[in-house]
Amino acid sequence: MTRRSASYLTGAVPFGVVLLAALSGLGAPAEAPVPDSAAARGRVTLRLLGVNDFHGHLEPPRRGLGGAAWLKAHLDAAAVPGRTIRVHAGDMVGASPLISAHFRDQPTVEVANRLGFDVGTLGNHEFDAGGRELMRLLRGGDGFEGTRFPVIAANTFGRDGRLLLPPIAVVERAGVRVGFIGVTTPATPRWLLPRHAASFRFGDISESVNRWVPLLARRGVRAIVVLAHEGARSQTGLNGREPDGPVLEEAAQMDDEVDLVVAGHSHSGLNVRVPRRSGHGSVPVVEAYSYGIAYDRVDMTIDRRSGDVVDVSAALPLTRHDELAPDPGVAALVARYARRVAPLGERIVGFAETPLTRAGGELLALVADGQRRATGADVALASPSSLRADIAAGPVSYAEAFEAQALDHPLLVGRMAGADLLALRSSHPQLRWSGPDGPLDLGASYTVVASELLGARLAGLREATRVGSEVRALVGELEARSSAR
Repeated sequence: MTRRSASYLTGAVPFGVVLLAALSGLGAPAEAPVPDSAAARGRVTLRLLGVNDFHGHLEPPRRGLGGAAWLKAHLDAAAVPGRTIRVHAGDMVGASPLISAHFRDQPTVEVANRLGFDVGTLGNHEFDAGGRELMRLLRGGDGFEGTRFPVIAANTFGRDGRLLLPPIAVVERAGVRVGFIGVTTPATPRWLLPRHAASFRFGDISESVNRWVPLLARRGVRAIVVLAHEGARSQTGLNGREPDGPVLEEAAQMDDEVDLVVAGHSHSGLNVRVPRRSGHGSVPVVEAYSYGIAYDRVDMTIDRRSGDVVDVSAALPLTRHDELAPDPGVAALVARYARRVAPLGERIVGFAETPLTRAGGELLALVADGQRRATGADVALASPSSLRADIAAGPVSYAEAFEAQALDHPLLVGRMAGADLLALRSSHPQLRWSGPDGPLDLGASYTVVASELLGARLAGLREATRVGSEVRALVGELEARSSAR
């Protein structure tokens, strides 16, 4: 079996999809890959390298940290020839910067192929553009290759109740086999436009995992890894808090045969152990932040005779630029797409007198004002969940504006009664309002604009009209304010 090969145990057609400051690595350094003592006892140590929530960040998201070319260099340097498995835990694409999104995330697919993944799973953002676009990324077409590695999804179903993708895969290295089960957060519909979410159903994570563990065991596969696009908040040592969240709760309910959970979704740093449901031992859970600034490095020692994992150690190394030169092939690929998108991305669309941040609320206020100006609505409603990046002070490029609103959903414009708006304002204090001065007339009717994702949840906007987009509204507001300077 070649290094990239994986076998399916379901008979399904194999599909593939690809889908912050500089922090120290979390956890103790990984063990030596193949200690002589382990080999003498009939054991072999495999190295698993994992990535999650890359989101099309082909260029470095932080100074001196991340970027596809450096991620490739670090993964290659950490690999042990013949004994390495590379995986991802979803959201390789979706909510991507302009360099990837402008080309429908095909550049990230190409990079993922070069990163050499052996298997991956789906994140919620792989569904952002709907089922047809997801399948295009899975299968390729029209001169686009698609992906060269399998993606598995044990809890994702179509409307017909059938699994969308194979649920499990097996990868063999150094004469031992490792089984993988892929799962995606059941909360995925919350992040999707309703017209896209309607095509899919998502099952419980641990129940889905436990359904497939026995099949792997019957096939003689005893080393089992779950690729779970579900997360938890970062642990003590990074922000002074204990980790907690859905992936830890789900791991505690998984079959005792699960040996490792590679997590994602929350963009957290996790290297923890969760007590097993039987009360005997614990299962390691790792998550390597996001955007390729780090990766999971996990060494699993496996008994050759039984196939059982007898030891696991993990670390989360950072992809620092000062440690390795970027991979030249990936660097050239990224540079090629950067040149192609530069005429659009480098266009200056405005000027920010001060930083426009998500935490400070300045960016959300700008978004709401822009949507109101773009549509001529009486009231604009904007949610902080639509924002993906801050905007620095100074000249603002189109690429910066796009990254701030990378979901780029259409806008909805409809009508709501003043009384309904007042009730909404009280029940959703997190929303930013842009509207007329003075109190609302409770007996009047107002035109209201919101993103499609937000508006679809508001009774008064469910039958609204789609107009424009989030990015066009933000760019228009930046241009208007700059013209008025």
